[in-house]
Amino acid sequence: MDAADELQALLSEAARVFGDYARQSQQGSRPIAGQSDAAQLRARLNLDEFPESGIGTRIWDDVQAVCQTAATTWSERFLYKLYAAPAPAGVLGELLVAVLNNNAHVFRAAPGGTLIEQAVARELARRAGCFDERAAGLTFPGGSYANMHAMVVARNHVCPETRRAGSQGGGLAVFTSAHAHYSIDKAAMAMGVGLDNVVHVPVDAHGRMDAAQLRRLMQGAVARGCTPFFVNATVGTTVLGACDPVAELARVSAEFGAWLHVDASWGGPLALFADVFALPARGVDSLTVNPHKLLGVPLQCSFLLVREGLGAMRRALGLGAQYLFHGDVDECGGAESLVGEDAGDATLGCGRRPDAIKFWLMWRYYGTRYFEARVAHARRMALALAARVRERQQQTRRAGRWRLVAEPAGTCVCFWFAPRAVAGPEPDTQWGAATRRVCARINASGAMLLDYAAADARPDFFRIPLNSPAVSEQTLDQMLDLIERTGAELYELE
Repeated sequence: MDAADELQALLSEAARVFGDYARQSQQGSRPIAGQSDAAQLRARLNLDEFPESGIGTRIWDDVQAVCQTAATTWSERFLYKLYAAPAPAGVLGELLVAVLNNNAHVFRAAPGGTLIEQAVARELARRAGCFDERAAGLTFPGGSYANMHAMVVARNHVCPETRRAGSQGGGLAVFTSAHAHYSIDKAAMAMGVGLDNVVHVPVDAHGRMDAAQLRRLMQGAVARGCTPFFVNATVGTTVLGACDPVAELARVSAEFGAWLHVDASWGGPLALFADVFALPARGVDSLTVNPHKLLGVPLQCSFLLVREGLGAMRRALGLGAQYLFHGDVDECGGAESLVGEDAGDATLGCGRRPDAIKFWLMWRYYGTRYFEARVAHARRMALALAARVRERQQQTRRAGRWRLVAEPAGTCVCFWFAPRAVAGPEPDTQWGAATRRVCARINASGAMLLDYAAADARPDFFRIPLNSPAVSEQTLDQMLDLIERTGAELYELE
């Protein structure tokens, strides 16, 4: 069997196996959580066995084992992290990327993928409303890497001497919200800026960065002899889902000549495909958005958009390696002007998956209205869940106390439930302990997969992201009933 016939045979069987998996995952009787005992899972997957001759079509037993032990994102009961099941057309795009096996570092290696990436980035920049026609962008393997690249570009733009001389023992300062994603701290650590030079700006009662505090802290940094070169605003914070006041932060950043980056990894679609969040027309230098979160593109698909285009990224990161970025030669021996299409020199890496193909294929298949409807549905479900928690909070005959942590700014709802046996008048450490116990029991049962978090001095609370279009109001009622029932069962046994 040649490679083409083998591929066709494998894909034919894969269509049946994966279709059955998705169908079964949507059934209410299937456990939602993957196998959590690492030792048992290791044995089931035969991870100590690497056959000399291969097992051929028995590989489908392995595929089934992986599917049966995976977390089931295809179910509306997966309310765990900031993503959900991939859209079917996105899976087709993922398959196309794998079949082509193109590397989007130079144009000739991925001509279609390169142009698709450029076109999708331009359209995202246009929809963001905070850039002009110069803006362009690239995909990265996750929002953390996109944020790190933004910080490197910012440093080399604001302080160009660091490109060759390095940071020379410090003097650079990063400013980000106290509720920002840890990728900002990790980027500063990896770049040699250092964690001591990352300033976490206080937030208001809604979890939004305080612009007045930012100005005060930047003034303090300047007084200490530091250069504030990078301000990170967040649109959709990881826990509360809050949106920083980007317009105010843009004005403060401009006062100090700092680069303003917007980490809209999660909340970006609420600005690009809805009007829940808004970005200012001016003042944003770069923006990260992850279509693999709220928009249903298969993991991973993350864009970094830069106001001054790929030229700014190449000036900051490019080395012009002639063994790779040399354009091409036409039939007459003349050099074609393809170097400008080569994306690799605008990044820290070399090999690049053309991940934009997945998003583009979904966009072509479903249309813009699909993304708008997805985002609108997620927002409706967040508001519906918050309303249900408030309603239960007013009911005195419940099995415990319910309390919203904050009104949902986007598509995430945070709340407490404390069984009567532990419920004091206000959230305290016992409320947090109850949250952890109830969440662990539910997740172990496989009935649903839920998550919890903490923010500031608040005790742990349930954090429920509403990303899946399969989630309904019935799903929300089932979840709240399950939390209340599980809490009562746990504390009645003591």
